[in-house]
Parts: sequence; structure tokens; C-alpha cells
Amino acid sequence: MLKYKPSDFNKKAQFGTTKSGYNPKNGNPINQFVPQIGLKYASRTRTMTQQYTIAGTTLEDTILIVIRHNKAVNKKLIVMLPDKTYYDIASISPDDSNNVITYDIVTLKLNTSIK
Repeated sequence: MLKYKPSDFNKKAQFGTTKSGYNPKNGNPINQFVPQIGLKYASRTRTMTQQYTIAGTTLEDTILIVIRHNKAVNKKLIVMLPDKTYYDIASISPDDSNNVITYDIVTLKLNTSIK
């Protein structure tokens, strides 16, 4: 079971989709981010053992964030973190306990196709 303090959730991530658009300067097609949900999150780090375990797999270059459980969050969404970097959701690990407050661990993989 995860234990977090409310003060741990001190950053805000935007969850949304993309839409096709055009660059106004040169007319080239680009993908634009359209935010749908803003959620507070806490960063989560992996242990060294976990880092070594995922080395060489598709999860090697991913990061983890923790959010309060939200049914609206799914793998089809794109995540924009405060530093304006975009991520695809690689996986969502929900907390299936019977606690009143539950958390989901969301694994994010860098998305370079959005400008």
C-alpha cells in the first residue's frame, strides 16, 4: 500500500489528446496537445535493483508518477509535465485496495512527435 502526504503532490500534470494542425510559419503539419484533465502528482523513483531489472527492455527510458486514482486516466492519453515535455502512458498500475484514498502509479515514456 502506498502512503503519501498531501504535500507530496506538489506538481501538476496535464492529461489530454493530440489534434492535427499546421505550423503557421511554414504550413507543415504538426501534432498539437489538447489538455483535458489537470491532476496533481508526486514523482516516484525506482530502486537500483528495479533500474537494473528493466535495463534493455522497452521500459528502460521511462519515468514514474503517482496520482490519486482517477477512472478518466487511460493509456490513450498524452501527459504534459510542468517542464513542457510530453509523454505517452506506457502503463497504469492501479491500487486495488479497499482504502478510501487510492493511488495509481503511471509509467510514462517520452513522446517526441508533439511540438
